[in-house]
Formats: sequence, C-alpha cells, structure tokens
Amino acid sequence: MKFTVSLSFLLIIITFLISCKEEPTKPQTETNLTLEVLDKSCTEVWIDVKANDQTNKLGSVYLNDEFRTQFYLKDTVVYLDNLLPNKSYRIILSDQDGKTSQTEFTTMDTTSHNFTWETFEFGGGSSSILSDVAIINENDIWAVGEIFTEDTHTYDSNGVWQQPYNAVHWDGNEWELKRIFFYIDPDQPNAGKISSECISVFKFENGDYIITSNVQAAVFRNGSDQYKLIHESFSWEERFGLNAIWGKSTNDFYAIGKKGNIAHYNGNSWSKIETELNGITDNNISHIFGVENILTKEYEYYLSVPPTNTVYYMTSNYSLQKLELNNKFFRGIWSKNGLSVYIAGYGIVKGINKEWIEQSELNNQFYIEIIGTGENNIVAAGLNGNVAVYNGKRWKNFKIGDGTNINFFGAAITENIAISVGAKYGNSDTGFICIGRRN
Repeated sequence: MKFTVSLSFLLIIITFLISCKEEPTKPQTETNLTLEVLDKSCTEVWIDVKANDQTNKLGSVYLNDEFRTQFYLKDTVVYLDNLLPNKSYRIILSDQDGKTSQTEFTTMDTTSHNFTWETFEFGGGSSSILSDVAIINENDIWAVGEIFTEDTHTYDSNGVWQQPYNAVHWDGNEWELKRIFFYIDPDQPNAGKISSECISVFKFENGDYIITSNVQAAVFRNGSDQYKLIHESFSWEERFGLNAIWGKSTNDFYAIGKKGNIAHYNGNSWSKIETELNGITDNNISHIFGVENILTKEYEYYLSVPPTNTVYYMTSNYSLQKLELNNKFFRGIWSKNGLSVYIAGYGIVKGINKEWIEQSELNNQFYIEIIGTGENNIVAAGLNGNVAVYNGKRWKNFKIGDGTNINFFGAAITENIAISVGAKYGNSDTGFICIGRRN
C-alpha cells in the first residue's frame, strides 16, 4: 500500500514540531514604583521608595522638575536636603522606560529665635545645684537637684531637723521649693525617709513623670502631686546609682548609671541588661535616649559614656555599636524619628545614616543636654551660660549672665518656652533656672 503526503502537510508538521520546542514568552516584571514621605523638616525630606528591586534599571529623582539624584531601582530611602522652609514640593521618580511615580509635601516652617529671658536663683549658704528639668505643661514644671537655704541643716522652732530641698516646682505663677522623701533604707521602709539629692526627672508621653535619687525613684501620675516610691530590687552589691531614665511609660522604662549598668523596669520588677559596658568602673553612663525609627518601626537607643568620650548605639536586642564622632567629648542625645540624631558636647553634631555633620556655628561651646519637640524646635544647654536654640534652619546661641559662673546641666522646651537649669557659682553656690519665652 502506498501513502502520499502533500508538501503542504509536511510543512505544517515541521512547523508544529519546531514551535513545541520554543519556550513560551515570559511576561515582563512590572516596576511598580511607589513613593511615601516618611518625614520632613524645614530643609529635608525622607522618601520611602518601593521599586520591586529592578536593579538593572536606573531611576531618576526630580524635585519640582529639577534633577536631584539617580540610582539603580530598589527599595530604599531617598534623603534630600537644602530645601526651603514652608514650601510645597513635588517629588517624581522615573525609570528608564518612562514609568513614573510622584508625591507631594510641604516642608515645616521655622520657629522664632525671639526670646525674652528670665532667671531665678535658689539656695545660699552652701553648694546648691539643679541637675535636670521636665515640663509637664507650661503651668507644671519640675526642676530637681539639691537646694540648701538658711533654714536647712538646722533645727526649727519645734526642734525638728530641717533637711535640704531636692526639687523646685512651677505652678504657672511662682516657684516653690519642694522636698521629695525617699527611704533611708529601701529594704527597711520603717527606718524613715530622707530628702536626698535628686538626679534626674523624666516625663512620659501621657504626662506621668519620674524623679530619681540614687537607687530609688518617685513615680508621679499626671495631674497629681502624690507619688509612689520604687527601688532597685537587686542585691546591695548589684545596685547602682541612677543617672537617668528613658521609657515609654512608668511600666516600661530603662535606667542607666554607674559601672556601665543598664536596667529595665516592667512595672513590677527590674532586670539587668547585660552589655560589654556592664561592671567596668570607668563606665559611668550619663545619658540614654530611645526613639522608634520611623522606617524600621524598631526602637533604638543611644548611650553616652563621658569618661571614655564615647557614644554607643544600642539595638532592641541590646547589641552595642560604638559611634565614630571625631574623638570629641559628647553627652546629650536627642532624635525625633531615628533618621536624624543630634548629639551635644564640644559643639553639636547631627547624624544622618550614622554620618556625622558638625553644626559649625556651635563648635566653640560645650553643651551638656539637648532635647526638642521636632526638627524645628530644639534646645541645647551647657557650660558658661550657653543656651542654643535650633529653629529648623539655623542655630542661635544665647549667653546667659556674664558667661563665666553659670553652668547648665538640664534643659527642656515647648512651643512657647525654653528652660535650662544648673548652678551659679560664687561665694555661695545657688541653684539656677533660666526661662526663655518666645515673643
């Protein structure tokens, strides 16, 4: 039997076989560019870029149609500076295929440098000092330390020994000297109380605040002048002097102090945080500041260890990283968003992604404390009567007094007032407060 196959049929068969060996066409991956403003200041913006990791494609960033930067497309944060305060901007991100995404924002406005300053002195006859201050509200301010007057360290008319004051309170009209009493022996409450020197005061976001003295703390609830005493639950050998506190609430805070000690309080008990600093005599941690990084949503912490001229960055798992700060002596630390960090000491440095920029107009001054409410409202205070305020665009330093006999150790700021506390030195050292009110 014979079979005959037409030429056209053979061509169809061959074409079919060849087509079966070819792989199907893969769809191209979409770039899907998206932009989100993470945060902004008067002169800066942080943009969160989602780009599907198109690492083989270039992306270009335009600010109000002006080219600013270019990078291979990936998920990243774009930082832009040299912006103008209170100005609207449009950010456009485009890839080489013409796909674009855009967003708009307005920078923050600057605040005023126009302050009227008023000073107050407390004590006399002995060495008085105020170490820290917190503004609960503008009619409720606490400064803490140790204040001696002519009536302290003596017996009153009833034969009662008068202990020194350890706090000063502002009620909106006047300052009043206060005594906060702590247990003489925390393990034996019935042994009596003493108004020992207070070291620090910290206000939590809900308005509660806590005042520390040695190994004890007094916890105040917002709107109440009553307080609850808590003390370190460690053995005497493990206890340490409390230099400062930072935390989210009175049931969740960290305390730092001598010999590199860091401890956490959860509302019921204390636990030591073990780091490489712990137990070393020279490691007297003076400052702690914690902030939730607006990008990672993780809390990060900064520790200042003055005897070693070192500032450490601590992650939420308590690992430490030493920050390289040009070997200068630094103390106070503040950040609003975790993306930019300010550190005060011999001058002030600002860190962007752990790259540190000196604030050159303040290089010749020494600041102990720095704190703010936002990127356009920061105060720093320190030695020789120096108080500096950042308005979002520039720093301005104010010299309080003659600049030789006043040292500030604590500071606080709100929209309307800036306050610094410390000591004025002379024949009789006095606790010293300076309040600046914006006009």
